[in-house]
Amino acid sequence: MKVAVVSQNFQTITGKTGRARRFLVYETNKEGEVTLLEKLEVPDTEPTLHDLHTDDITPHRIDKMVLITREAGEGLTERLSRREITVYITSETDPKTAIKMVVDGTIPTVPPTPHREDESCLF
Repeated sequence: MKVAVVSQNFQTITGKTGRARRFLVYETNKEGEVTLLEKLEVPDTEPTLHDLHTDDITPHRIDKMVLITREAGEGLTERLSRREITVYITSETDPKTAIKMVVDGTIPTVPPTPHREDESCLF
């Protein structure tokens, strides 16, 4: 399983998922080992997940992965599911610990950030 972790500092799990350009990409195997594959920095010439808000066709580098973040807006989970991305919003800050918790089904999750009254994004 491939897992992308939102990480602006390439060390801990951070938020602002829609505008994130930095991800740690891991892979897990059947034995539960977690291996860092890359420190992914999406270039400014490519869209963020927020830029793809109404676009389900343009590819994103984390399509078809599990995504772990500390913060995400309402509706993100549904929109990203169309890209075959499963989202976990958590209070956990350590990437490898969070990934192991996802595999075990024990990851603590938090609710998404609400939108403004006009349904626009806060970020």
